[in-house]
Amino acid sequence: MTSRDTAGLILIVAVMIAQVTLVNRLPLPGGIAPDLALLVVVGFALVHGAEAGAITGFCAGLLGDVVPPAVHLTGEHALVLCLVGYAAGRVVEQAPDTGPLVALGGAAAGPVLAAVAGAAFGGVPVGPVVLADRLVPAVVCNVLAAPPVVWGVIRVFRGRTRVAERTEFEVPGRVRYGVRGPLRSRS
Repeated sequence: MTSRDTAGLILIVAVMIAQVTLVNRLPLPGGIAPDLALLVVVGFALVHGAEAGAITGFCAGLLGDVVPPAVHLTGEHALVLCLVGYAAGRVVEQAPDTGPLVALGGAAAGPVLAAVAGAAFGGVPVGPVVLADRLVPAVVCNVLAAPPVVWGVIRVFRGRTRVAERTEFEVPGRVRYGVRGPLRSRS
């Protein structure tokens, strides 16, 4: 386990504790609170890429699935955060200058994917009332909380492995891909 993994694990546990004890109890309009785990996963994926974002998303989601106020199936939140972490990391790998838009998109996509997963697994009845009363405020709350939270995560985890600074990376098959497209093979 590297120091990056240890720091990520510590941050995820701290965020889940803060989510349950502080953020979920804030008297916000509509009773909706931002999903800090989602925002941490997006920030981590922006710095470390798709694979790290997916793994972090899965771990954070699984922890969120077993923390007491969970009212959904175990694994549902893990699936959502894994998909959002992978997508955010993949987009920033392909287009490194899109970080702020990816952060906002990931913040908005999380509640939408959670509603889709809830409807698919039978946990949440989806209708116009649910969409208007729960989904729209959740998206707005996450989008408003995304800039400071994602910025903080990026500041904590920015290091030598920053995706946006890579000029090339290896892909199985011995083909090198640069930020702008395929390069010659090293064979």
